[in-house]
Amino acid sequence: MEIMEYTVNSEMEGMRIDRFLKKNFSEEPLSKIFQALRKGDVKVDGRKVKENYRLSLNEKITVKYLKVKENIIEDEKRGTKISESVKRKYREMIVHENEDFFIVNKKGNIPMHKGTGHDFGLSEVFKEIYNNKNINFANRLDYETSGLVIGCKTLKFLRYISEKIRNNEVEKRYIAVVHGKVSEKEFVLENYLTIGKAGVEVSETKKGKESRKSISRISAVDIKAMYGDKYGLSGNTEITDDMTVLNVNLITGRKHQIRAQLSDFGYPILGDRKYGIRDRSSKLYLCCYFLSFDRFRYEIEKNIFK
Repeated sequence: MEIMEYTVNSEMEGMRIDRFLKKNFSEEPLSKIFQALRKGDVKVDGRKVKENYRLSLNEKITVKYLKVKENIIEDEKRGTKISESVKRKYREMIVHENEDFFIVNKKGNIPMHKGTGHDFGLSEVFKEIYNNKNINFANRLDYETSGLVIGCKTLKFLRYISEKIRNNEVEKRYIAVVHGKVSEKEFVLENYLTIGKAGVEVSETKKGKESRKSISRISAVDIKAMYGDKYGLSGNTEITDDMTVLNVNLITGRKHQIRAQLSDFGYPILGDRKYGIRDRSSKLYLCCYFLSFDRFRYEIEKNIFK
């Protein structure tokens, strides 16, 4: 009996398990797919799930008794041709690479992968750049969010770094500019996030099996005092005296975690059109500026929102 194993990457995050199975096991009838879910032949992180279960980044999927689609990247091969000028623009975002992985400083308003309104994203572009269908990103940033993401050149490294992320062995820090003056110098936001039709819902208690415990360690930052304004924020006319700059250490990595948690806390992020207020900002002021794992350390040190 062959057991197929998958790790949820940025392209799969948020997808319903039944849609994932339909895409990757399209030669199987729907009745057999749903039967596999009911019997527990399909498991996520070792447990049975219902057909409407939404996948989270770095979860492990195991599948028994279903026949995999012969060519699961067929659609990608038929995709839009990416121009050399676009690939050159994306190459300029690489801040480090070796034979196993590469680190990209993603700009705001760039998708991680193709979807509604976007013919391609980071995933499709870098698959062409490296001529490698196994390119995957181990962490994901929202379309509007900028900052550092880990690109994996091999499935072996994807499994390796995904395990480190699950074990909280990859440190991720964000800079967020929020409306309001935050009085606490240091605090922790710990609650549950549930993906709903209108976005991510925040609750103090768990709401069903799909609710995920989410933890963020946060501190207010005086950019000039701490860094001599090396991030280039003080001259930004959109950041006013009634706002606060926060440093966010992400302990868990849930969809829209920082945006939803801060909005629920009463301090929405500047430029957040989904969870914030209509402030007419030109961009979302949320950036993953720091990543570290093993002996590697990466930090964006200037012009963080440019």
